[in-house]
Amino acid sequence: MRSRKVGNAPRARWAGTRVVRAALAATALLAPLVVGAVTAQAAGTAPTGISVTVATDNTGLGGAVPDVLVQAGAPFTLTVDLKPDGASFNKDTVLGLTRVGSGLHGTFSPSTITMPARVSHASFPVSYSAADNGVSLKASVNEPKTKVTPGTSALFDVVATLLRLAKGDPQFKTGVGVGDAGCSRGTSEPECGIVVLPQDINSPAGALTLGRCTTDLNCTPGSQVVQFVADLGTRYDQFHPATLIFRCSKQLCRNTNNGIQAFTLKVSQSASGPLHVSLPCIAKGVANNGVNQETFCTDYVQSRRDNGDLLLYLLFTQDMRGST
Repeated sequence: MRSRKVGNAPRARWAGTRVVRAALAATALLAPLVVGAVTAQAAGTAPTGISVTVATDNTGLGGAVPDVLVQAGAPFTLTVDLKPDGASFNKDTVLGLTRVGSGLHGTFSPSTITMPARVSHASFPVSYSAADNGVSLKASVNEPKTKVTPGTSALFDVVATLLRLAKGDPQFKTGVGVGDAGCSRGTSEPECGIVVLPQDINSPAGALTLGRCTTDLNCTPGSQVVQFVADLGTRYDQFHPATLIFRCSKQLCRNTNNGIQAFTLKVSQSASGPLHVSLPCIAKGVANNGVNQETFCTDYVQSRRDNGDLLLYLLFTQDMRGST
């Protein structure tokens, strides 16, 4: 018995040693593969292109809300995605921001952003310095001979003035104006607007803006575009409309022999694109032009002069934008 135990013990120890050695050898073979896999995953796929989107936080707004509702100098959000999906730079990489479009006046601030290493998606606060229509932001790698294709955003407008509105504002019944001096008599604006909403608004929030008039919009050179954004629901109909009063300065809308009827409003119910002539209302206070099913029109009965400025009354039932 004793000799059998003594004889067996060395065999057991040698067998265990062989198992350990075999395990160590297998580990040695596998180790480089595991390290290589981790390294490749950390480095990520090299990007071949850039995708960019721009937006603002439009929480609470309703109606024809543009993706970007921002005034010159105020921040909006730029989001960068590297292509293909999941691609990333292996080091922090500077992207230059430039404008794309014709007849533009502004610049982006900052003019560069840094995309962090090993990140495929990131967002940055950016602003644009001027009121312009049809702006596109281009983001490109600031390195010579780069093979990464730049990305450009969809077109967006930047307004000169943005006035936020809140449901239940007691001024709605008498009128809320946007621009210098609230668009009252003596304002320095060449054109501005006052919205009158006796039945309030449906959405928690709304906005009034003043934007640049450009030739593609069919507005009068030197004027400004007034935009009212909010969901009005069914609060207004053709016999109980909302009103947007356009104040056009006496310098821009001079007296003519044809009187007030010589001036037309150009309007749209969409958030972007050209403006179209608003036809006269069939009667005072009725949002019906008698020609088609549009529930907006220019009320020339209420329209008048105020200290030389021209006041044109637009009657409507859903949010609008327009100019002379």
